[in-house]
Amino acid sequence: MKLYNVISTLIFEQASSNEVIDAIKNKHVCELEYQDDASIGPGRRVIYPVAFGESLRNNKVVRAYQISGPSLKVNEEGIPLPDWRLFRTDRMNSFKPIKGEDSVFETFSEPPLYNPFGDKSMNRMLVNSKF
Repeated sequence: MKLYNVISTLIFEQASSNEVIDAIKNKHVCELEYQDDASIGPGRRVIYPVAFGESLRNNKVVRAYQISGPSLKVNEEGIPLPDWRLFRTDRMNSFKPIKGEDSVFETFSEPPLYNPFGDKSMNRMLVNSKF
């Protein structure tokens, strides 16, 4: 089963757990290409990844604060972003930190309404940011 996961990650260019965990621990601003609902379609999103774990349906997911890119969800004022999102890693076609000045990765500080105590959308949290 492990070999299958490695091969499928390489073939389908899905985000690897190690890439996601590294981005969370180092607070890297990341961009990803995401295969979402057919009504939105694929698109580039920029996120602040803060947690990694398994969803209630046992999919590997990333809890992130999305700052740009397509989104169906809107807030009370009808504005789609920025806001919190849950991304399945098997729907990520690519995932990488964004390079800033001097080829150093961009980082972020604590996003608004960050909850350091867990995520009710996850069965199990593997990594959570510390601010």
